Formats: sequence, structure tokens, C-alpha cells
Amino acid sequence: MKYLFLLLFLFSFLYPQKLEKVKLQLQWKHQFEFPGFYAAKEKGFYKKAGFDVEFIEFDENMNIVEEVLSGNADFGLSFSSIIIDYIQGDPIIMLANFFKQSPLVLATQKNIKLPSDLKNKKIMGLLDSSHKRTVLTMLNKFDININDFIHYPREFSVNAFVDKKVDAISIFTTNEIYELNKLGVKYNILDPAVFGSKFYDLNLFTKKDNAEYNRKKVKAFKDASIKGWKYALENKEELVDIILQKYNTQNKTKEALLFESKQIEDLMLTKVYSIGSIDLNQLNFIADTFTQSQLIEKLPKKRLEKFIFEDNIQALYLTDKQKEYLNYKKKIKMCVDPNWMPLDGIKEGKHMGIAADFMKNISNKIKIPIKLVITDSWKESLIKVKKRDCDILALSQKTPSRTKYLNFTSPYLKTPLVLATKKGKSFINDIKKINNKKIAIVGNYSMYEILKNKYPDMNLIQVQSVEEGLKKVQQEKFFGLLDNSIVINNEIQKYHLKDIAITGQFQESFNLSIASRNDEILLNEILEKTLNSIDSITREKIFYKWNNLEYDITIDYNLIAQILFISIVILALILYWNLKLKEEIKKRKKIERDLKESEQKFKLLFNKVPIFLNSFDSDGKITLWNEECSKVFGWQFDELKNYSNPLELFYPDKVLLNRVKNSFKDLDSILFKEWTPQTKEGKKLVTKWANIPLHNGEVINVGYDITQQREYEIELRKKNSELKKAHNRYKELNSELEDKIKAEIQENTKHQVTIMEQSKLAQMGEMIENIAHQWRQPLAEINSTVLLLDATLSNKKVLDSEIEEKLLEIENLTKYMSNTINDFKNFFDPNKEREEFNIYENIQKTLKILNRRLSYYKIEVEIKVDRNISLNAYPDELNQVLLVLLNNSIDAFSEKKVPLPLIEIFLRDTKKALILYIKDNAYGINNKIIDKIFEPYFTTKHKSQGTGLGLYISKMIIEKGFNGRISVKNEDEGVCFILELPKGES
Repeated sequence: MKYLFLLLFLFSFLYPQKLEKVKLQLQWKHQFEFPGFYAAKEKGFYKKAGFDVEFIEFDENMNIVEEVLSGNADFGLSFSSIIIDYIQGDPIIMLANFFKQSPLVLATQKNIKLPSDLKNKKIMGLLDSSHKRTVLTMLNKFDININDFIHYPREFSVNAFVDKKVDAISIFTTNEIYELNKLGVKYNILDPAVFGSKFYDLNLFTKKDNAEYNRKKVKAFKDASIKGWKYALENKEELVDIILQKYNTQNKTKEALLFESKQIEDLMLTKVYSIGSIDLNQLNFIADTFTQSQLIEKLPKKRLEKFIFEDNIQALYLTDKQKEYLNYKKKIKMCVDPNWMPLDGIKEGKHMGIAADFMKNISNKIKIPIKLVITDSWKESLIKVKKRDCDILALSQKTPSRTKYLNFTSPYLKTPLVLATKKGKSFINDIKKINNKKIAIVGNYSMYEILKNKYPDMNLIQVQSVEEGLKKVQQEKFFGLLDNSIVINNEIQKYHLKDIAITGQFQESFNLSIASRNDEILLNEILEKTLNSIDSITREKIFYKWNNLEYDITIDYNLIAQILFISIVILALILYWNLKLKEEIKKRKKIERDLKESEQKFKLLFNKVPIFLNSFDSDGKITLWNEECSKVFGWQFDELKNYSNPLELFYPDKVLLNRVKNSFKDLDSILFKEWTPQTKEGKKLVTKWANIPLHNGEVINVGYDITQQREYEIELRKKNSELKKAHNRYKELNSELEDKIKAEIQENTKHQVTIMEQSKLAQMGEMIENIAHQWRQPLAEINSTVLLLDATLSNKKVLDSEIEEKLLEIENLTKYMSNTINDFKNFFDPNKEREEFNIYENIQKTLKILNRRLSYYKIEVEIKVDRNISLNAYPDELNQVLLVLLNNSIDAFSEKKVPLPLIEIFLRDTKKALILYIKDNAYGINNKIIDKIFEPYFTTKHKSQGTGLGLYISKMIIEKGFNGRISVKNEDEGVCFILELPKGES
């Protein structure tokens, strides 16, 4: 059997599986931007999937999409711009996304804080960037196009920015930020993601034909790549070392690559998204952003869905027992929450919502009906499932109390716990801040049990439904209602609750599964398998169909300031009506004098008040415009009144202009909303506006400027980020210092041990010299006595073969003892020099010393060494190492009672070194300690049997004396020591 396995091994070695050669086009030069793909290759994930992958570095003259379409590469990595390529007709398919936001940003000099400040400034490298559209889209939002700034060609360094030859530079947060920080340069960052331009990056794609006709191959490549990314993120330092060894074409330092690895992990948002996942909603958002920038036409969502590779169509495999269970079951009875739309609900006797679509999929897959048991409330559904009137709950969260009668699948729907309150409340992200508030929550819901266990002092009051809870929040009977975001948003829209908004989100979430009766375990197993077989595209479509979430987050500005603004608005309204009444009171002269005096006062107030006041008629023409508006926006009333549609001057973006106009019609409540008009000079401002309706249908617009406040907020976020980085660097330095101290202590310990051992060896040498001196005379006398006896017996003609044999044996023993003394003396000689010696003879010499022990334990020694091989080194030191290793094997045989003890010694002659193997069959060394056996004072023997220094000294002899290497491994039924002995003088 052993030979059969050997034959199979040789066959697989001689005829390995043929790998398919594929090429992956990178979107830049080799760096830590691509560690997942390196890991997939170096760790064999690609090989296991059947691929031999070649990485192609980016060249600035390349078009990545063209490289893939032309067949120069099988797969490509590119930016969000591939969405434009797809929409414009390129036959490509997106397989996976790895960076959830782009690392491309603009670094600016300290005086530039907003994109609008870049007008007529020098920007380096932006138009040279292969994914410039990310930044250009941000600039377009501030009405800056490529003609509004001076393009400075890219230099592959930051020197021009450091020397202030340019005002801004396009950089990657993963690379150049490290250089700027190291140089101590002060800068601002304009990140497109901060200004609403959040783009994907590092997108894996291939040709449409490849995806359609080689679906299994494409899926295997994608899966292996994702597996590589998971490994890379868990072993960042190992991947940095691999890049330094094999892929460091940019000559980066280890420190720079480690910095890049941290930045890359932040871009991937792995705590929120699974690696490689594609969010259809985000793709749609990116496409819409390109549309607004007039780069592409609006694309229907269904066409965008076809851009994503469908690879998760999984077959459902049931065991015979599971199939037998379903045949016996015939149908599954299901209870649901009748009032939890759009997650779960009953309408006109039919199951509705996200859960309903999942149940339809499951029913189709297992090929038996899932019948709805109609209930009026969630409480009733729980009672029925307890009584076994229902087999399953379509959507339920696992809690300690429910596990007593239910089993749960893995969650298939996760949604955050949010707080709904009346509009105008500050946004809350810490649930402890509402501890002292009266909070509604639907009774018998899992979240009530979870929160009560976690926050026992929380004032939670149970209601019958989300609808009831929200209405009581409207009536201010409760501060707010806790539930999941999807349901609350649905209820707000369904009942037109315009004064209710989501104003809080917490770390707790609803992890919703299918719950099944725990007395039928097979049912839960079937449901788990079926859920897992529903592919991600189907899931995405279901969620997209029912999910229409909007957050209305209101920032609570200074309440006193708002009261002041409202007061001024009232005064402004009085002024406005006085102006309207002017013509009607001309005939009343006495009143006219009073009116003029009043008018002057109100005009002064209208024009000097530090807020914006204006009004437009139904045709969009300006009717009111105070001095604060003129001062901030740069337009005078006389200039604006000549324009038929002056709002276009402030909102050139048509989409935004329509939203502003529509806001004039939304007069149900007076709330300040945020808008971004631009000034006469083209500078965008961040402002807050409220529309005040008058009884005659006209509207007064009241606003104030918060641009500087926004800038302060951005600066504060940046400072917090810098502080966090500094703190992390402090921790890194502490860790490095601890490592250096440990290393120094270990080195000192080794040095002390070396000194001590050298001292011991010297003392032992002296001791052996004394022993040799004391032994030589008795040995000589014994030898003389033997010669005398031999002569006497010969003279007397006494011939006895047995006596002759014993005398010869005594003579050989005394000679052996004398030679042994010489061997020990040479062994401890500190002035020995290198000499040419025969390896085979040296081994025999060592075995001769151990002959008694080997014979006693009946140990067989097999030597497979060429008798003509010699080495120029220290034969006695090699003997010492062999003595240690062979004695350890003998001790192991003795301790473990090995039935047929065997030691094998064989030699391999290579070009540069002789490799000597010493192998036994004494069952090997425990894997938990095998890495420690060469450490000083490490021993598994009793202190009376060893000091733990033998192997350490052997290691020092081989490494220091021979400039070689000693290693160990468990092999077959024993241990094998490997001595690498360099040839010639070192």
C-alpha cells in the first residue's frame, strides 16, 4: 500500500493538473492596493480553482476596458467610470466591488477650504488621472468645470505642492497622504465623499461573452479573489512582506505599505459590507451622479441590474430524510405579523411584504405549499405557534424566551433600530440619551425583551402597533417610538405623518430569521438550506422592491437664534403689508404722515436686519430683496428685477432649481431647510431658508448663512481624524519599543549562556586532561600485565584458546579506553583548527563512543553515506553535535519503549553544502514544543538527566562554527534533524 501511494504521488508530480493561464489587468502599479489578488495567487487559491494568474501593471497609455475587450487581459480592475463605459455600449459585466469609496481626493493648501475656492487656481494631475470623473463631479456641484481652473501636468512626486507651486494636487489617501504627513506638510483634504460624490473603486469586471459562456470559470475566479482578500486583511503584515519580496516595483518601504494597508481596510468598510459585494442602490446613485454631471443619459434600473454578474444561483440539495419529511408534511402552516409592513403583513387575506416574497421563493424551491394562517395581531401569531397551530413564523428575532419552543434559521433580514419623534428634534445615536423619556414600542416584539434585559431602567411602554405608537407620538403622549427603520418610514409615508421623522439610529438591530417549531428539527434544517440557496440578486430585488427609506435628520441650531429670526420675520411681514397698503392710504393725508414715519422705521429694520428676506411672485420674478441679500449674494434689487427668472442665477442646476421652486409650494409647516445657492461671483453658500405663507397666497422667504459653520464642522472632523492618527502612532511607537526591549533581553540572555557554556567547556577540557593523566598509568600497567601473562603462558607451553581470547579482549578494551581519552581531549581543545576529515569515518567515530548504549537498547543504526566525501571543518565539534542528537534518540527509545528502534543517518551532497539527516522512529516530538527545543534551558527531562543546553549548544556549533543551519521536523513515525554544512572555508 505504501508503494502504491508513492506511485500515485509520483504520477501526480510528473503529470500535474493543467492550469488555465489568465491575465488580470491592474488599475495601477503594484502596491498594497491589490493584496487580495496577490494572496489568492501566493496562497494557492487561484491554483486550486484551476488558474495560473499573471498580473499586468497599469501603463499610463492604457485604456483598461479596451485591454479586456481586446483580449489582452481576461479580467480587469477599474474605477466607477466603467458604469459610463457600460451605459455607452461597451459589453462588460461587473463581477465584484472591493473599495466602497474612492481613495482619490484633492489635497489643497491651508487657505483653500471648499471646492469653490479652487476657481482660477492651479490643480496638479487631476486631468491626467484615469478616474478624474470622481473629483470633477464634486467640482461640478460647485459650478467649477475644467475651464475654471489651471491644469498643471502630473509629476510623480508631491514636491510641487510642498513648494507651493500649485494650489491643489490630486492624490490617493492610501499613498501620498503618507508622504505629506512624513514631510510635516500642512494641507486640507477635499474628499468627494464628504460632498455627496461617493463612488466605488477597485471594481472587478470582464467581457460580457466571458461572463455568459464561461460562468463557472468566472465565478471560480471571483470566489478565489474574494477568498484572497479575506486572507490579506487578516494577515496584512505577511502580505506586506510578500509585496516587498515579489511585487515592489515602486520600491516602497515596509512602513509605507503598512500605512496603505490600514487606509485600504477603511475604504472597504468590511464591518458594513461583505467583501466583493455590489449594492444596486449605490450603483444607481453613481449613475445618477454621472447623469447630473451631464456625462451620461439617465439609465433605467433594470438595465443597470444586467450590469451585475449573477453568480449566486445555487441548487438546493436535500437529504433523503429531509425529502421524506416534506413528502409526509404536504404543507407548511405559517403565521406572520399582520401589521408590520413592508417587512411582514396581511392585506385582504394575503401575505404581503419582504417576508412574503421570501416565502414564495422557498415554497417554489421545496415544491410544497406554505399556507397562511390569518391572525389579527402579532400576539395572536405567537400564541398559535406555541400551540403548534402554526409550523413557522415568517419573520422573527431570536430571543431567550422564544428558543424554548422555536428553532431559528440564520437571519436573512437585518435592519437598524431607529427612533421616530416629532420633527425638529436633534439626531440621537446613543440610546442612553433617551433613558428618562417615555418611549413607545410594540408589545410582544423581540426588541422589547432585548432592550429590557440590556437597559432595565429604560421607560418603555408597549403599544398594539406601530401606527398607534406614531399617533401617540404626534399627540406628544410619548417622546418617540422605537422600531426598525423600514417599517417606520413606511408608516410615515402611508399615513402622511409630515410632523414625524426618524431622528435617531442605534447600534442595536433587528436580526430577523424564519422561526420553526422546535419539535420538528428537520423543518429548520430545510428552511436554512433553502434560504441559503436564494441568490444575492433575488434578495437584492426583493429588498429594493419594498425598501424606500428616507431619513429626515434635523440639526438643532441655537434655539434662541431661531426665536429671534421668527420675531424679525414677523416685523418684516408687518413692513411688507405696510408697503402694500401705501397706495390705498394716499387720500388720507394725516394717516399718510404717520405711515411714512412708520415705513421709514420698518424699511430701516427690513434692510439692516442680519438675515435674508426676499420674495418672488407666481411668475418667479423678484418682489422683495433686502440689503443683507445684496451684501452676501452680490446682486442688487434693480439688477434682479430685470430678469424673468432670477432664481436661475442662484441655482443654475436645473434639478436643484426645480426642488427650490417646489419647496415654495410646501407650506404645511414652517421649517428651516438647507439650500446651496451661489453668489454673483460663483461662490456656493450653505444657507437655511424657511417659507412664510401670507393669507393672500404670497410667500416671504427668510434665511441665514451657515457656510462658515459648515467649514468649522469640516475642520473639526479633520482635527479629530488627525488626533486619532496621532494616538494610533503613539500606540505603535509604544509597541515597537516593547518589541525592541524584549529582543535586547533575549540577545543578552543568549550572550550570557554562550559565555557560561564556553567557561564550562574550558573547565571540562581541564577536567578531561586530569582524568587522562590519572588513567594512562593504570591502563599501561594493565596492558603490561596482559603481555606478561601471555609470555608466561607461552613459556610454560600452556595453550588454551579461551584464555587467549580473553587476554586479547582485555588488550582491545585498554586500547579503546586510551583512544577514548584522546578523543575527549581533542574534543575540548580550544585551539583546534579546521581540518579536512572524512564524514563517514567521523560518524563511525561517534557511534564507537556510543556503542555500549546502542547495544544495550538493541538499536539498529543504518548509515547511507558516501565513504569518499570529506569536509574542511571541525570534526570534534561535529562529533559533539552527533553525540547530542544520538543520545537524545537513545533516551527517547528508552523512555517510549519502542519495539524495533532504528536510527537512520544519510547524507545529500549539493553544490554548496553537505546536508546530513539523522532520523529515528521514536514517535517524534510534540508539535506544541518542537519550535522551542533549540532554546537555552528548554528540556522535557528531569533536571537530573539534562540541563536543556545540549540542543542549544549544537545549534550554536552549527551556526557559529560551521556557518550552517540546523532544523528539525516530525516525519513518518519519528523525528528528523537536518544539518546543513557549507563546503570549504567560511
